[in-house]
Amino acid sequence: MKIYKKIGKKCINLFPSIDIRLKQAEMKINPEVYIGKTILTSVFFSIISFALLFSINVILKLPEKFLPFILLIPLALSLMVFFYNLLYPNLVVSKRINNIERNLLFSLRFLLVEIRSGIPLYDAFLSLSKGNYGAISKEFKEITKKISVGIPETKALEEVMLRNPSINFRRVLWQIVNAIESGSDIGNTLEELVKEFSTEHRTAIRMYGGQLNTFALAYMIFAIIVPSIGICFLVILSFFTGIPINSGILFLILILISVFQFMFLGIVKSKRPKVE
Repeated sequence: MKIYKKIGKKCINLFPSIDIRLKQAEMKINPEVYIGKTILTSVFFSIISFALLFSINVILKLPEKFLPFILLIPLALSLMVFFYNLLYPNLVVSKRINNIERNLLFSLRFLLVEIRSGIPLYDAFLSLSKGNYGAISKEFKEITKKISVGIPETKALEEVMLRNPSINFRRVLWQIVNAIESGSDIGNTLEELVKEFSTEHRTAIRMYGGQLNTFALAYMIFAIIVPSIGICFLVILSFFTGIPINSGILFLILILISVFQFMFLGIVKSKRPKVE
């Protein structure tokens, strides 16, 4: 642990945002230790891969043209491991944002119904924390826990708001804090937020529907039409040139089409609005 912290302390200034990203990702680890682990892990993978490739070269006595790869492959692997570990908190933060914003509108409607029914704000928060609203319930469970030990409502909301990565969720908590401090009706604030998010969701769904038409056209062109015409062209070309089309070429085309479809589905999924 000490060596991780020692190395990370020297390099922490190169990654000024790592501290806040780790907090937003709820990764309870010192930023300096995390940077140190990231660096040493990448160096470890580099050394192991170099030793493995060097051993293979000694045993098989590979040609000299393969020697540069003994250095390039460990370097590339080291960089891949380093950037993966460095960006891993961003992946966790992105997942947290999706989980929070997926149920944000429904949780606001629940709070609005509770407040309009005359239930005190703390009891409404407590009911929401026990509800089936995923990450939203978890956040409000933290809020009610802070309030129950004597922390003022506004301060508890602000503390959760500062470490939360979702801009929309922070906006909701900020509006609630302003309503409490100004003494205005929280029900009206929640009602306006519900209307605003409902409009945003409808707009996002309409935009996604328009994008699906473009995606469908791109899929038909690159996954159906281009491969079909390409194979026909190769058959005609082989007939005139005498170059045979073996199973290896067809298998390569199949792999390319499969990779394209996998990437295409990933893009479509990433464009999907964060609504249920």
